[in-house]
Amino acid sequence: MRIIKVDLTHQVITEEEFNQKDYGFLGGRGLIAKFLTDYCDPTCDPLGPENPLLFTTGYFSGTILTTSNRLSIGAKSPLTGGIKESNSGGTLARRMTDHQIKLIMFQGQSKDWVYLYIDKDGKPSLHSAESYVGMDCYPVGDAMRKKYNDRIAIATIGTAGENLGLVSSIMSTEMNSGLPCRGAARGGMGAVMGSKKLKALVIEHSDDPYMIPMTDEQRAEFNELNKKIVNAIYNNPLTGQTMPLYGSAAGVDTTGKMGALPWNNFNGKFTPDWERLGTQQWRKNLIDHGGHGTIPCQPGCIVRCSNEYCDKNGNYLSAGIEYETVALCGSNLGIFDTDHVCTLDRLCDDMGMDTIDIGCALGVLMDNGILEFGDAEGAINMVRNMFSPDSKWGQYLKDGCASVADALGIDKKEGIKRVPVSKRQAFAAYDPRVIRGYGLSWERGPMGADHTSGSAATYIPNLTPEQQADYSLAVTCTCDCFMCLFAWSAVNYNPEARPAICRMAGILQGMEEGPDMSMIDRNGMQILQMEYAFNAKAGITHDQDRFYGGKDNFQYHEKAEATQNVFWSVQNGPLPTPPAPPAAPAKPAEEKK
Repeated sequence: MRIIKVDLTHQVITEEEFNQKDYGFLGGRGLIAKFLTDYCDPTCDPLGPENPLLFTTGYFSGTILTTSNRLSIGAKSPLTGGIKESNSGGTLARRMTDHQIKLIMFQGQSKDWVYLYIDKDGKPSLHSAESYVGMDCYPVGDAMRKKYNDRIAIATIGTAGENLGLVSSIMSTEMNSGLPCRGAARGGMGAVMGSKKLKALVIEHSDDPYMIPMTDEQRAEFNELNKKIVNAIYNNPLTGQTMPLYGSAAGVDTTGKMGALPWNNFNGKFTPDWERLGTQQWRKNLIDHGGHGTIPCQPGCIVRCSNEYCDKNGNYLSAGIEYETVALCGSNLGIFDTDHVCTLDRLCDDMGMDTIDIGCALGVLMDNGILEFGDAEGAINMVRNMFSPDSKWGQYLKDGCASVADALGIDKKEGIKRVPVSKRQAFAAYDPRVIRGYGLSWERGPMGADHTSGSAATYIPNLTPEQQADYSLAVTCTCDCFMCLFAWSAVNYNPEARPAICRMAGILQGMEEGPDMSMIDRNGMQILQMEYAFNAKAGITHDQDRFYGGKDNFQYHEKAEATQNVFWSVQNGPLPTPPAPPAAPAKPAEEKK
C-alpha cells in the first residue's frame, strides 16, 4: 500500500510506502488521528496552508468484509477548532484501495483551482479546475463523467465549500447511481478543501483491483470468520430486515414513540403525527412516487440501506436520505411532507452542506420568529438563495447553527438558550434528555455533537458520566476504523461476531492467534486519547464541556415530556438512575359526526 502526498503550494506529488503493521489496528478515524498528530500544528489556522486535508480508507478495505469500504476525511475543523474525522460511504475508498492507496494527504494551498486525477494505472496528477468553479456537486459529477467515463469515483465540493461555509461537506459518488449523494458532512471539511482551492478528487477504476494478500490458510480462516459477520448482520432485526426495507429513516419510529424525536427546535415534547415521516408513510411515498430502496451505498455492502427518492410527479429528487435529515429537516422544523424534506436534502447535497447543522440552524431561526414552524417553502427558499447577495441570513446559515444563534444575539441575551449545539457543532436528531448517552458523548467528545458518537447510548450503571461518554466514544472510534456503524451495531454486540472480527483483524497483522476482544476497547481508547491530546493543544479542554451558552443551555433547564427530566451534564457528577420513559400519550378519539 502507499501514501500519496500532494503539495498544492508547489504542485508537487510524492509517494511513500504504507505498512499497516506500523500502525497496528488503526484505519479510517484512527489514521486521521495519527497523521494529524504527526503532521498538523493544533494551533494552526484551519483555513490556512498549514492544515492538511486527509482522505483515508478503513483497516479492512481490500478484504471481503462487508461495509469495510468507508471513506474517512480529516483535518483540523474550522467549525469546532479541534480535530475532525468525517466519514461516508460511496465508491471513493474502494477506488483508492483498488490502486493500493491507503491515504492521500493534501498540504499547502493552490494559487488556482485544481482537481486531483488518478488514472486507471493509479498514477496521480493535478489538473486545472477553473472551468468547474461555481458548479455545485451534481453538475460537477455530470461534467466529470462526460470528460472521463461512468466508472469514475468522485469527491467534490459545491458552492458552499468554495465560499468556505463552516458546515460545508465533501460529497462522494454512490455505488449504483454514481450520483454525489454520500456526504462527509460534519465539521466543515468542505471549507478546508475550498481553502486549498481543491475542487475535486477523481479516481478511475482499475482493471486489476487490489486485495490484501493472505496465505491460503489465512484466507480460508478469514472467509470462515466472515460468515459469522454476515450471519450476525442478516439475523439482526435492524440490519437484516428494517434497514434494507426502510433505510435509516426507520429511526423516526423509535424516537417518535419514545419522545426523543426533535420537534420545533427540540421543544422537548412528543412529536405529534410523527407517523407522517415514519416507516410506513416513508416507504409508501418512496414506492408510489417511483423511487426505490434497498441500495448499497458502497461496494460489498449487505445492509443496503440507501434509497433514491422521486417527487410526487415521478421526477428524481434526491438519494441517500438518512434519519438525521428526515428528523432535522422535517419534524424539527414542523415539516411533515417527505417531498419538502427531500428537497432540502437535495439542495444541501448539491451545494455541499451538512443537513444536520442546516436543519438545526433553520429550527433556531423559526424559534426566533424569522420563519414560521412548518413553513417549508420559506425554509427551501432560504437554503436555495443562501449565496444570493440579497440573502440576509445566508452569510450565517452557511456557517451553521451556532453562527445563526450568534447573529441573533442569543449568546449575549440573559436567560435560557434553546440552541442545540455542542462545541459549535449542531445536535444530531436525538434529544439528550431522553437518550442521555448521546448527550454525554456530545458534551465531552473531541468533535462535539457527532451523530455517530452515541453508539453506547444506554444508561450504564456504576460508570461516571465521563467514563460512560469515553466508553461510547471509544467504541465508535474502533467502528470508524473497521466498518459502517449500522453493520457494527450488529457485530459488536454479537457473541460470535465480536470475537470473529477481532481475529480477522489479527490475521491482517500476521498474528498466529488473537487478539482478544478487549482490543476493540483498547484500540478505540488509543484513538480517543490522541484526539483529546490534539484538542488540548488547540485550547479545547474538558472544563469547557458544556452545550452552547454554558449553564444557560435549555437542556439543563427545560424538562422533556417523555422523561420529566432535564439533561444531566458531565459537569454534574454521578448520574442518577433514569426513570423509565412513559408511553406516548394516547391520541384523542375522533368526535362522532
